[in-house]
Amino acid sequence: MNLGDVGLILRLLLDICVMWTLIYACIRIIRNNSRTVQIVKGILALLLFQFLVTVLQLKTVSTLLDIVLRWGMIVVLIVLQPEIRSMLEKVGTTNTAYKPNLSASRMNHLVDQLVTAVADMSKTKTGALISLQMAQSMEDYAKTGISLDSDVTSELIETIFQYGTPMHDGAMIIDGDKAICAAAYFPSTAQELPSKYGARHRAAVGISEVTDSITLVVSEETGNISVAQKGVLTQYTPESLRRYLTKRLVKEDTQRSSMFQPMIESAKNFSNSLGKSLRDERSDEPVNKYIVPREKRDKKDDRVKPLEVVSTLSAAPASEPKNSSEGGNGNG
Repeated sequence: MNLGDVGLILRLLLDICVMWTLIYACIRIIRNNSRTVQIVKGILALLLFQFLVTVLQLKTVSTLLDIVLRWGMIVVLIVLQPEIRSMLEKVGTTNTAYKPNLSASRMNHLVDQLVTAVADMSKTKTGALISLQMAQSMEDYAKTGISLDSDVTSELIETIFQYGTPMHDGAMIIDGDKAICAAAYFPSTAQELPSKYGARHRAAVGISEVTDSITLVVSEETGNISVAQKGVLTQYTPESLRRYLTKRLVKEDTQRSSMFQPMIESAKNFSNSLGKSLRDERSDEPVNKYIVPREKRDKKDDRVKPLEVVSTLSAAPASEPKNSSEGGNGNG
């Protein structure tokens, strides 16, 4: 066996690996949405019908079917535009653990104000939707709301989301430790959530699917506090929320040991995210399809324990009612 044969074998193996990766990615996209599953079934049925027509040599039907399939590809691209856009946005999303470039004291103050506000609103069952901008800009979504340039305080947050105020029905966006807008509109997720989660939770999951933001939700039905990130909705108590936000937002006051430290940290973040995804896929089937009780996998502080986690990576059963008990983009 010469070098040419070895190169050919390697190219064939690479070709097979790439094809399997693409097929796996397509299957994940398809199984996430029941509507997409139905569309794919229709396409497969047409292809099967074309095969039968070709075998039976029905020339007139074959000609008409060729026309339908030729123009049908354009129709499929239009119909599946949201899924294709979501896939491309996920490809461009970075897994690096970004933290705002602000001092620890300012970020700790922000965390205190956020936790105080959501804890107070949880007690009074005041609905709220607050999104923290991370590495990806949320300028386009901020334009849909009312512009602000204010320091984040618990009084400001509670006033904005007080029922009946002009800006309560929508989302607040925070960049750094400044509130940049209120009453912003977020896209609703295409995934199917349990009926107890309304449009406010759907909007939180939707924005977490297209950006790397951290979105806090307070339900006006139950008063529960949830965090949406990367398409996953996690419920927290005020105490565990404080520890979670501190870990995600506050930078440690340590000096970098060498010029290669940033690359080392990026490699660690990538390996941790890859290992987490593999562990999640190998984990046992949860008792409930949507709610997975589990302790936060955090070696540094095992007191950060979410109450429940709602994964939107699985399609809802056909019998699940779709009517939300909480209405509007600002309700839930």
